[in-house]
Amino acid sequence: MKPLPGSVDDLTGLRAARWIRESTPGQFDRYGPEAQLELQDVEVRRLDLVDTGLVWRAARSGRTVYRSSEMAAMLAAARAGAYDVLLVGYVSRWQRNLRRTLELLEDVLHPAGVAVYFCDEEILSSSDRHWDQLVDEAKDAERYSRRLARRIREGYASKRTKQADPGGLAPFGFRRNEAKLIEADPELIDTVRRMFELSSVGVPDRKVSELVSVPLFTVRGVLTSPLYVGRLRDGSKAHWLPIITQALWDAVVAERAKRATNAGRPASPRRPYALDMLYCSACGKRLTGDTGFYRHHDACDGFREATPEWPASWKGRRDGKAYRRELFEEAIGVLLDRVSVNAAVVAKVVGDVVPAEDGPDVTTLRRIDQERAAAASRVLKDRDYAGLQRTMERLDREETEARKPRQREGIPAEKAVEYLQALGDAWRLAEGEPGRAMVARSVFERLEASGFRELKVHLTEEARAHAFAAAVPEQFTASVGYGRGERT
Repeated sequence: MKPLPGSVDDLTGLRAARWIRESTPGQFDRYGPEAQLELQDVEVRRLDLVDTGLVWRAARSGRTVYRSSEMAAMLAAARAGAYDVLLVGYVSRWQRNLRRTLELLEDVLHPAGVAVYFCDEEILSSSDRHWDQLVDEAKDAERYSRRLARRIREGYASKRTKQADPGGLAPFGFRRNEAKLIEADPELIDTVRRMFELSSVGVPDRKVSELVSVPLFTVRGVLTSPLYVGRLRDGSKAHWLPIITQALWDAVVAERAKRATNAGRPASPRRPYALDMLYCSACGKRLTGDTGFYRHHDACDGFREATPEWPASWKGRRDGKAYRRELFEEAIGVLLDRVSVNAAVVAKVVGDVVPAEDGPDVTTLRRIDQERAAAASRVLKDRDYAGLQRTMERLDREETEARKPRQREGIPAEKAVEYLQALGDAWRLAEGEPGRAMVARSVFERLEASGFRELKVHLTEEARAHAFAAAVPEQFTASVGYGRGERT
C-alpha cells in the first residue's frame, strides 16, 4: 500500500483528481460547479499538485451519491492507482452521509493510497490532526440534509392536506398563480388535450412527442399523471377543475396498456451496461442498455439493413432494433481473448519499447467535449448565460493547452505484454457492472456497430500505448452467440 500523506505539506507533487457534486442537474447555487472548480484550481497551484485532468461530476443527492456510477468510477480509478489525492471543493459537496464517508475512506480510498483533501476547510482525510474535524463536518452535513428533508416533507404534506395542492414545480400544462397554487396554463391546455386525444386512438408516445413538439419523457409524464383529471397522486381530489374528461383518461390508460412491453417487470439493475461507448456506425446514435438488450431507439435504415440472417431456430428478436447484451459482450470477449493469446508477438513486433505517440492530450480533450455538452444542456434550464460564457472561456483555455503536443516516454514491451495478456481474464472475471465497464473504457474509445454484422473499434490512448493493435489482426471473423461467423 502506498504511504498516505500525513499533513498538507506532504501533498506537494502528488497527482490530483477532482470531485464535483450538485444535488440536481442544472442546479447553480453558491456551491455550484464553477465555485468548486475555482477553489480546486487555487489549491492545485498553492500546493504544487500535478493535475491529472480526472474529474467526476455527480448530480445526485448527498445522501445517495455513494450509489452513483460517478462514485463507482472514481473509486475504481483510485484502486487502479490513477491519482494520489482527491480534491473536494466543499465538505458538503462530497456527500451528506457520515457512515458512507467513513466506509469509503477507511475501506477503499486509504487502502488504495488515496487521500481526500477538502479545499474549503483545508482538511486532509489521512491526517490524524484533522480526523475529529472531518467527522464533525461530515456529521453536520448529514444533520443538515436530514433536517431539510423533514421540513420539505412536512411542507408538502401540509399543502396537500390544507390546499389540495401537490407542491413542488408546476408540471407541464400548469402554472402557479399569485397565491403559489397550481392552476391550468391557458396557453398549454390545448397541447395537453391533443396529447391525450392522439394517445387514445393508438398513436405511440414517441409519435405524439413529434406531433406536439414536446419532449418524449414530458409526454409520458403527462399521459400517466392523474393531475390532468383533477386528482392528486394519492387519489384525493385536487383544488382545480380537470383539464380532460375521465372518459378520455380511461381510454388513454386502456390504449397504452395494450402497447406495454415490460408487463410491470422492474428495469434491469445492470444499467447502463458495460459498453456505454457503443454507437451505430450508420447514423452515429448511441446504443443504450435496456432490459437485457443494447437498443437503437428510432433505429435508422442502415442499422436495420445490417440485421443478420437469423437461423430458423433463433428465438430472439428479429426486428433489427436491438440485440441481447450477451451477443455484443461475447464479441468483445472474443476480441480480448484473441489479443491475450497474441500478446507474446508484441515483443517481436515492437522491440524492447512500445514507442510513445506524440500528440495532444486526448483524455483531456474528451473531458472538455463532455463538459461543453453538459454546460449547453444546463443553460436551457437555468438561463445562466453569464455562467455558460465563463465555462466556455475556461474550457477554451484548457483545450488550447491540451492540444499542445506532449512528450511521453514509451512503455517497456514486457509491461505491454503483461497488460494485453490480462485483458481476456479481466473481462471474464468482471462479468457484470461496473467491472466490465471499467475494462471496456480502458480499451475502447468508441465501438461502431453495423447491426450485428460488423463491429469497428477505436482504441483509447492507453490501449494504443500498450500496442493493442499489434496483437490483433486488422480484421477477423468470430463465431458469436448463435453460431454464425460475424466479422469483428
